[in-house]
Amino acid sequence: MMSDPSDRIMHSGYGAASLSERLYAWPEAEDRPAAAGLLITTTASDSDGTLGGLVALSDPSRLGEILDAALRGLMRCSSDPVCARRVPEDPEDFLHGAACHCCVMASETPCERANRFLDRRFVVPLPGEWAGLAFFGDPRG
Repeated sequence: MMSDPSDRIMHSGYGAASLSERLYAWPEAEDRPAAAGLLITTTASDSDGTLGGLVALSDPSRLGEILDAALRGLMRCSSDPVCARRVPEDPEDFLHGAACHCCVMASETPCERANRFLDRRFVVPLPGEWAGLAFFGDPRG
């Protein structure tokens, strides 16, 4: 669920090969609450790789706006309705659901999980019989 918004956030103006993502998540345990986080770093030392640009994007006054835009972006894909209606099927085609290179799949270089197990319908509501699976409500209001 975290990777879909993360991949959308990575469309921040940097070149795809200049960014790398790391997702952190763990369930609740006796000594700690459940938590999740995301780290996006630059990998290039050229002008695309300036850390100051990413730091500016993470400023609390801008971060909410960036997350809202990422969630709104997950609501549509240029391959919809084909992409939105895609359901993973066993045994050969189970790696992703409502996800494609037009909407959430990042290039293989920055994606820690190599675009596996992506599905927009777990993050935002998409039309169809699986609409109730979304963690977030409709970001359009």
